[in-house]
Amino acid sequence: MSMTMRTILRKSMRYIRRSGDVSRQKGNGGVQPHLFSRTRDFMEEFGRSLSGFDEVVLLDIYPAREEPIEGITSARLLEEIDNDNKQLVSKKELLSLLKKTDADVVLTLGAGDIGREVEKIREVLSEKAKE
Repeated sequence: MSMTMRTILRKSMRYIRRSGDVSRQKGNGGVQPHLFSRTRDFMEEFGRSLSGFDEVVLLDIYPAREEPIEGITSARLLEEIDNDNKQLVSKKELLSLLKKTDADVVLTLGAGDIGREVEKIREVLSEKAKE
């Protein structure tokens, strides 16, 4: 993982912990790994960094310009995350899963196309907050 991604993950978790009443803040990290080669090269470190979230929602690797690399998958990355509250979901499943989260803060992280989902995620969470 590049120093930038490592820094982003750590600062994101610090933000969640410092926002509001720390004892009640629960953070959900919705993560879309970017590139097979980057995931391969930083698999263990990525897993350690993601282990700090209260809940990890992992999407498939966004390939960008790359072809898949044998054995390098989001399922393999999921194994590296030391957290019982983790799961691998498709983008189609993401919104229904977020309807059920009890997280106080939901972060979307990734350099792929996860940004296209942000408005839909915001709408789901806004509706959920009204309940």
